[in-house]
Amino acid sequence: MRKGKWYWVGILTILLIFFVFCFALFLLERGKNPRCNDLFDAFRMVLVLFLGEYEEFAPVTTGGKLIITFSFILGVAVVATVIGKIASFFVKLKREVKMPKETGGHIVICNWNDKGDKIVKEIHSPVAEPETEIYIVTDKDDKEIREEELRVSPEYENVYFIKGDPSLHAVLKNSAKAHLAKSIIILADERSPDPDAKTALISLAITRLETEQPQKPHIIAEVINHRKIQHLLDAGVDEWVCATDYGLGIIAQAALYKKISDVYHQLLTYSEETCEIYLIEGPKLPRSLFGKSFKEAAQFLNEKRDEENPAILIGVKREGRIILNPREGDFDIIKEGDGLVVIAYKLPDLRDM
Repeated sequence: MRKGKWYWVGILTILLIFFVFCFALFLLERGKNPRCNDLFDAFRMVLVLFLGEYEEFAPVTTGGKLIITFSFILGVAVVATVIGKIASFFVKLKREVKMPKETGGHIVICNWNDKGDKIVKEIHSPVAEPETEIYIVTDKDDKEIREEELRVSPEYENVYFIKGDPSLHAVLKNSAKAHLAKSIIILADERSPDPDAKTALISLAITRLETEQPQKPHIIAEVINHRKIQHLLDAGVDEWVCATDYGLGIIAQAALYKKISDVYHQLLTYSEETCEIYLIEGPKLPRSLFGKSFKEAAQFLNEKRDEENPAILIGVKREGRIILNPREGDFDIIKEGDGLVVIAYKLPDLRDM
C-alpha cells in the first residue's frame, strides 16, 4: 500500500474511533450526567477532552472516565503528530535548495548510487571545478538518496537533486536542461535488470533533445557489461568507463610491479598534495607551441617549469583521439585544434608562455 493510502487510512481510523467514543460515552453517561443529555453533548465532551480541557466536562461513570482517558491520550498523540508534521514542513522548506533560473555549462548526473557521491566530491574539489553546478536526476526516494545527510559536505553547495526518470525527455529538457550541459554522466542503475540497456536509452533521449544546438553535451557512461560498449557508442555515448575492467587491470599490473596502484590512486584523486591529469586545448593552449614536435613541446614545458605547479607533458589529443607518449611516426607537430595531456598539481596556465 502506498504512503498516501496509509495517510488516509490513518485519518479514517482516528475519525472512526472518535465517533465510537462519542456514542459509547452517550450510552454510559445518559441519565447519570446532567451535562450529557444527547449525542451532541457527548460529541462536545469528547471533542473538548480530546483537546485537553479535562476539568469542565468531566464524566461521572467509570466507563465514561476510561473513554475520556483514552480520548485524551489519543488527542495528545494526534496533536503532537500534527505539530511534528508542520515543523517538518517548515524545516524542509528552509532547507530546500532553489535551482538557478538561468543555467548552462553545468554537469548532469543521471541515476544515483554510492559512486555518485565520490564523483560530486571529485568535481567540486578545490583544485577541480568547485563552482560548477551539478544536476542529479534520479527517481529514487529521499531515504535512498539521503540528501540532507549529503548536504552536510561543502561539496554539495552547488548540487541540485531533481526527482524524475532520467530516460524521459521532459525531465531531461525541462528540469535538468540537459541539452545545455557541458557534460552528462550516466551512472548504471543497479536496480534495473539490464543497466546498460537503460543507459543506452538515456543516451538516446539526450541526443534527441535539441538537434539545433551547436554541439551536444559530452556523454560519459558507466558500463557494466563490456560486451555492450558498442551499443552505447551507437546510442551517442562519447566515453565509457567499465570500473570492473579498470580494477582488474590495476590488480594485474600491481602483481607485476609493486605499489603501481598508488600511481593510479594519486592520478584519480583531486587534492593539493597529488598530481592529476589535465587536458589543455582551445584558447588555453598557447600558439607558441604550434609547429613544435612532441619532444620540442616537452622540452619547452620543462624549460618554462613552474616550481609551484610543474607540468609534465605525457600525451596529445588530435581529432578526438588521445595518444600517450607518441612515437615519431604517430605524431608530427602540434597544430591548431590539438590538445596537450599533462600531469600537474592543478590545471596549469600556459597562456603566458
